Amino acid sequence: MELRVEKIVYPGRSLARAEGKIVFTDQGLPGELVEVEILKDKKNFAEARTLKVLQPSADRQPPLCSHYQACSPYQIMTYDLELRTKRAQLLEIFSGLYEGNKPPLELVPSPLIYGYRNKIRLSFNWQAQPPFLAYHEPGSMASFLPVESCALVSEKVNAVISRFNTLLRGEPLPAIRHLEIRESFWSGELLLLLEATDEDSLERAAHLWLPALTMDSPVAGVVGLVPEVRRKFYSGLYGRDYLEEKVGQVIFRYGAGSFFQVNPPLLEKVVAKIKPHLEPPSPVKLIDLYAGLGTFGLLLSGSASEIMAIESDPSNIFFLKKNLRLNRIQHMVVAEGRSEDWIDDILEFQAGAIVIDPPRKGMAEELVEALVSHPPGLIFYLSCNPTTLARDLKKFLPAYELLEITGFDFFSRTPHIETLAVLKARPSAH
Repeated sequence: MELRVEKIVYPGRSLARAEGKIVFTDQGLPGELVEVEILKDKKNFAEARTLKVLQPSADRQPPLCSHYQACSPYQIMTYDLELRTKRAQLLEIFSGLYEGNKPPLELVPSPLIYGYRNKIRLSFNWQAQPPFLAYHEPGSMASFLPVESCALVSEKVNAVISRFNTLLRGEPLPAIRHLEIRESFWSGELLLLLEATDEDSLERAAHLWLPALTMDSPVAGVVGLVPEVRRKFYSGLYGRDYLEEKVGQVIFRYGAGSFFQVNPPLLEKVVAKIKPHLEPPSPVKLIDLYAGLGTFGLLLSGSASEIMAIESDPSNIFFLKKNLRLNRIQHMVVAEGRSEDWIDDILEFQAGAIVIDPPRKGMAEELVEALVSHPPGLIFYLSCNPTTLARDLKKFLPAYELLEITGFDFFSRTPHIETLAVLKARPSAH
């Protein structure tokens, strides 16, 4: 079947129509004529797979990575089209919520569109001869796509990937399952994480691989992990078990298991968007929900009189406390646990502003209800999933006015979008 692609809808599916019926397919840029195979024909729409692009768009370009579908499927389009596509997706997702006399919805581009990621996670394919580092093929845990290098990370990281692919020609260590490489753009150092099913294999890997990996290289440390059901146990195999990154004037120390934004230069742009709202007339009491390493509490500490940071992950909490000492921050308290378990304390704190940076699934229902019934002056809600953000914003709107929505292209060349919504308590609600 031949179809003309109309647009790309979030999160990255191409939309076309066959006799008025919507067809979603996996590939195709706006305006392209594609040949598709229908996989599922449902009542209101059909799902298809693109077999061939019959008339390519002028915005189509050759991808840099052979495995681009696993790491960054938007490599096949110009960056201009990517930005237009993502902005159109945000306008569609927030239609009805963000209308009227509002500033235009802006999408802030990434300073770097390649080499921007400070973290990459790869699998070991020991079945192949010779074995290689790989991404999983999209939708499959059994199929692998070889990775010689990846355009989303730096040359420094790609040099380590290349060295690994050479090392894998030696003694096989099938218990070593995953490799994670993290990079500090500030110090230029790398931290490696090897994930295995047993401790003995980690020790063997350290003996066999570390001399080659650490010789004349920026690797500051190598950490081993044997995941257990209830907890993660990290063991130091070489050097340090942390990196440090500098964002603005703040130093962040973080470990192999810590959550940290993958595109630090854009983080500064998010903070620059938030700060003007906190300027008048004096520092506010601030809460940092789902605080991670204390990222926003630390970056906004100069605009706050008192800060409460709430975080549940033990690894993040450990480094959050380190970061308070590193940056000599004395007006922040750390609450350990899930944000929704601290509702009474959140309300008692009487914050003037709250920063919310939840996981993809969005906020806990009871937390939204508490902030609707007792609104702080301002909410800054940063989300890596615009659909769950739209869902949560609908619940907030009875008590808040939506001042602005801004997209940030944290994940260039991929379908993902980071979005910041700024909410102000309505006079009657506050």
